[in-house]
Amino acid sequence: MKMVKIMMAGAMAMLLAACSTGPRVYTDADPAADFSRYRTFAFYESAGKSDEKYATLHGQRIEDAVSAALEARGYRVDINTPDILINYHLKTEEKTRTSPPVYYGGYYGYRSGMYVGWPGYVEPGYVDNYTEGTISVDMVDRRTDQMIWEGTAVGRIDSEFRNNPDQGVRKAVGAIFGKYPYVAGSSVPVVPATQ
Repeated sequence: MKMVKIMMAGAMAMLLAACSTGPRVYTDADPAADFSRYRTFAFYESAGKSDEKYATLHGQRIEDAVSAALEARGYRVDINTPDILINYHLKTEEKTRTSPPVYYGGYYGYRSGMYVGWPGYVEPGYVDNYTEGTISVDMVDRRTDQMIWEGTAVGRIDSEFRNNPDQGVRKAVGAIFGKYPYVAGSSVPVVPATQ
């Protein structure tokens, strides 16, 4: 019996860990794109830049992580005539999540006069202020100038990310490319390697 309880506790811990890890990832692809034509990539010169004229540290981290993910799938860098051009965007936003107080009403004994009633209680609400980060990666066919695939990771920026941004960016970009189903020169979807 004790072993069963230990196994159930372990299973619950793994389930909770699986639910709480990693960003939410969304992808979309052009159904008309022929992914067998794509073997090389490069970044847009203005990738990740809005008003800045220079690459940011996070921008360089994203480029490194995207390059590693694509090279692991057989793509290679070609800055002169790439098949795919890559752009990315990084956005942070301050968010607030609130929950109002919840009142759990009491009751009086079902045998009136024989039992003391339970008065109920109020579960206090909460206000949760946090920073949400979004990384989007766009893949564009250089010849047609049409977007062929995009992936977006959305997640909470916590102290772990702030203390180790290299690992945080690699994890987010890895989650995005965990949903990218192709390898270089093939239009047959495959299960990509986990990053």
